Amino acid sequence: MLKKVTLCLVAILGSTAALAAGPADVPLPIASGVDLMAPHQEGSWSFGLQANYFQPNNDFNYALEQQAAPAGLVPNSTQNQVNTYAVGSDNDWGWGADITYHFPGDGRDVTLAFTQLNTSDSDSASTDDNTLAGISAPGASAFGKGSFGRGNYTDATGEVKTNYDSADLTFGQVITAGSRITLHPFAGVRYSYIDYKATGDYTRDAIDSSVTPNTEYVQQADSQTIKSTFSGAGPRLGSDAAVNLGSGFSLRGTLGVSLLVGSMDVEDDYTTANYTSTSGVVSLNSISDTDHDVDTNTRVVPEADAKLAAMYHADFNNGYGLGFEVGYQVTNYFNAIENSTISTVDTSTEYTDFFMQGPYARIQLDVA
Repeated sequence: MLKKVTLCLVAILGSTAALAAGPADVPLPIASGVDLMAPHQEGSWSFGLQANYFQPNNDFNYALEQQAAPAGLVPNSTQNQVNTYAVGSDNDWGWGADITYHFPGDGRDVTLAFTQLNTSDSDSASTDDNTLAGISAPGASAFGKGSFGRGNYTDATGEVKTNYDSADLTFGQVITAGSRITLHPFAGVRYSYIDYKATGDYTRDAIDSSVTPNTEYVQQADSQTIKSTFSGAGPRLGSDAAVNLGSGFSLRGTLGVSLLVGSMDVEDDYTTANYTSTSGVVSLNSISDTDHDVDTNTRVVPEADAKLAAMYHADFNNGYGLGFEVGYQVTNYFNAIENSTISTVDTSTEYTDFFMQGPYARIQLDVA
């Protein structure tokens, strides 16, 4: 998706020479045949509010189930089938807000923008006590490093929560190419906070025939949580581009990149508890808790984002303007989260990208 949006934006930028036509009030050095200008503007403000419906890549493989294949396929041999249970990613609502001051003069401005997305997804799996092989937790520090980790669970639940905050402070320059194309290169700084938390809960049921026949009790309950947090700041560069379609309508796109320097914290927690149930009364027999914290380390995380949108903007005689924008956005932070409990023990540092994508809608108010 990022590649497709990027190609669309390159096409918009590449159409500048073909569509540009008109005088240049403030000429800029450019190849012959393309007239660019930094338009004169009065001091004004722009206020934007954006609703995002984004899907992050917070998939988490929380359980495995091994089943024996039907007998008789191959004489004197066995064949097993393994099913993987994962927490999938759903689209969730987030929001963004920005404020821009347009300096009097030749098209310069400064923008402060903020984006937030909080998501929560879960999934569960269950199997009977009589299955040949029960549900297992993926191999991890607390559950063991085997292929299936600690097994024979009857129920498993996985949950993933993601909290994302981002703030930009950028300075931009408006450049028009004739009457059809508007470019807006910008530069500044970005701060980002990415908090990823994945939890797997597992229970093993059994029958205690010594108490009361056919009385069920919870024999063991295990839980493991992996939490990864990154926060960092760094330079940001990019450009907006717009193609004027007439009557207030336009096609708009943005390409941006950042290079963030910050800290990565990773925590792995495992808890196991034993319960019994006698005459309907549940009692806790024992509980143990193991924490494994990875030392905070400094990381350099590149980031790239792109969006493509359609916009309608209306100007009013009293100096006010109103714009409506709908589009699609993709954002990727490279190697920004750690979602493998195995690497908290063997120091393999299995980092993965934090990626989110989805549609958005934005409204903008201009005040002269």
